[in-house]
Amino acid sequence: MMGKAKQVAVLMYEGVDTLDLAGPFDVFAVASNWGQDFYVYTAALEKRECRSISGITLVPSYSAEDCPRPDILIVPGGWGARTEMHNGAMTDWIRSLSKQAELTISVCTGALLLAKAGLLDGLSATTNSRAMNLLRESVPASTRIVEGVRYVDNGNIILSAGVTAGIDAALHAVARLAGEERALDTAAKLEYLWNREAPVLNAPSSRAIRRATAEDAVKLRGLLEGAARWIHSAHGLRQWREEDFTQETVDTFIGEQEVFVTERGEELVGCFSVHWSYEEIWGERYHDDAGYVHRLAVSRRYKGEGVGQELLEWAEGYIRSKGKRWLRLDCMADNPGLNRYYQSQGFDLQGRFDGEGWSANLYERRIAD
Repeated sequence: MMGKAKQVAVLMYEGVDTLDLAGPFDVFAVASNWGQDFYVYTAALEKRECRSISGITLVPSYSAEDCPRPDILIVPGGWGARTEMHNGAMTDWIRSLSKQAELTISVCTGALLLAKAGLLDGLSATTNSRAMNLLRESVPASTRIVEGVRYVDNGNIILSAGVTAGIDAALHAVARLAGEERALDTAAKLEYLWNREAPVLNAPSSRAIRRATAEDAVKLRGLLEGAARWIHSAHGLRQWREEDFTQETVDTFIGEQEVFVTERGEELVGCFSVHWSYEEIWGERYHDDAGYVHRLAVSRRYKGEGVGQELLEWAEGYIRSKGKRWLRLDCMADNPGLNRYYQSQGFDLQGRFDGEGWSANLYERRIAD
């Protein structure tokens, strides 16, 4: 069990594709552990009947007025998406729901709705192969269009190709949230051959960055302990201590914070967390128009390969997607190399905090609109 059930909202509108909607709906419903882990429901702007592109009459469970706050938002495609992408009420609603959600998934031409909602800046995106040109016309210049894949994973936003690819993307999301075993069991119950070999991409590289799960705890602990050992051996600093990273503290870290990781094959090579709440060390400099990146660590085996830069760029896009305008972080004040690195990445020094036996320099970078 995952604890409190995550709310999964599946949107509908006139001309939606039936399988775009029903495929991911059934994946999460079957994966729900009898409703204990996922509560799946439909929602539309208005609580009235609409017809799918194939002529099936659909009735939403909720309207925009009474829709529960979703943890997971699914935006299906269909011929009707070409109309709804110009409906400001729909795209405004999608933008609002996505900012509240932990994860947004578009299926097929649902990508057009995400584009018009302003959610794809700086991300990788895909859609139905027959709608690629329309997607190119709809996204900002910073969006990377990816063809020939079943889905792309940007961490908090996943976009799939056409129709049945939405089932693959939904199973991928279940694997992220509830473990691969749950996803495989769900596919078996649906008697569906899950396409697990399709690449999962994230701009600007092919290295996926995703939310950490309990299954990552052992590897994450090893990564953090390794970073602590290197900091001590290279700089004589004990600001990060190996003994601080017990399995219990790492489990709690994943369970209570927004922790993200990136892998190379089976190896976890980088991590960081994003905080939104008050941080004591910032004092009067604190403000809530920022995301605060913590515990950014990269395996020394991959030094010089740009992993840290990719993590920061991804974090910036994630923080932007939450409506914030600043990326902030703190850095060990007595680690000159790391301070030079953050300054080279465009961070401005905002001050210094001196704690008991440790010090941190405070940095921020404005997120481009």
